Amino acid sequence: MTVLLSSRSLARGLFHQNDYDKNNYYSCIITHSGTTLYPTKLEEAPTEESSDDDEYESVERQQQQLQQQQQRINNNNLLPLIDDCSELDHTRRVAIATSHGFDYDEEQGVQSILDALTPHEKQHMSDENMPLRHYRADKGNLPQAIRKIKATIQWRQDFNVEDIKRCFRDRNNPDLPIEKQKELNHLAEVIAKENETGKIYCRGYDKEGRAVLYLTPGRENSQCEIDNMRHLVYHLERAIACTRHKSGRQKVCIVIGYQGFRIANAPPMSVVKHTLLILQGHYPERMFRAYIADPPMVFRGFWKVIKHFIDPATLDKIAFCTGEEGKALLERDFDTNTTEKQAGGQKELRKFCSREFLFDTPHHCTFDEDSS
Repeated sequence: MTVLLSSRSLARGLFHQNDYDKNNYYSCIITHSGTTLYPTKLEEAPTEESSDDDEYESVERQQQQLQQQQQRINNNNLLPLIDDCSELDHTRRVAIATSHGFDYDEEQGVQSILDALTPHEKQHMSDENMPLRHYRADKGNLPQAIRKIKATIQWRQDFNVEDIKRCFRDRNNPDLPIEKQKELNHLAEVIAKENETGKIYCRGYDKEGRAVLYLTPGRENSQCEIDNMRHLVYHLERAIACTRHKSGRQKVCIVIGYQGFRIANAPPMSVVKHTLLILQGHYPERMFRAYIADPPMVFRGFWKVIKHFIDPATLDKIAFCTGEEGKALLERDFDTNTTEKQAGGQKELRKFCSREFLFDTPHHCTFDEDSS
């Protein structure tokens, strides 16, 4: 809950004789423990006359502080993090790093990455495990990991990833300036338009609690590459949030189904490259496995072209699920009573409703999930 308190002393939870000065208000978040309310002051009010630019920067800082405070509150309700890296994964990384002349030490590598980041860059990391994921993805190549994490942090700001994540939740948030609400409403409308056909959405989890992100290229409807990528990023962030909330893990499963796919549905090569850039460059170590379910013959020619743009480490995580072998893999990883047909599902599930998923379902819940 966000409130405005009318003095610094009230923001500290105390009373002061000047508390009734109506000209001074200070934003804070109220948190609670048991029956006690704790106001947390966000920022001291300026004591000198400030310019319009200073006031704008102050509002921006307060918005960032509000988000950080809310994130800390949300984190208190999350399960402990689970390292989604197997011993085999670790052994392979060490072997690859050694073959390239790198010493593979995750603790030292993460610290070196953090030392190379500016305070501003650290403030805009997606989460505290971001350096570890980049170090692992680059197999101990520290200069490359530093370069890539810096590029990703900048990309997240340029692409407004935080706004994309919260656009449905905060589009009418009265605590935000009107202009910011308009921006978030516009983003929500863009993503809702892209999602009308249900080409991407989260539904259910694998047996270890990783969210399942369904992609159906045959339902492609986009006319704008950037809007298409915003739609993709929204669902990647949502799948990550669902996994984190459900199991404490950090990776997601992707199921790609080809119902209704024709070569005419194949995206332009620029879209393919842009998608791979985002997945591989800005979301390293986020995909547990991708399942390509019953791809049609027409897809094979398309695959021969795009696979050359896919990192070998990512290729190892892609499974083609056809025949009895593919069915066995899906049954091994999923409860097929809860998955859709394209993921080996045995039951008829409720039809996906885009507006319900985007506008009415909490960000940390998949479609048709009990959020109580």
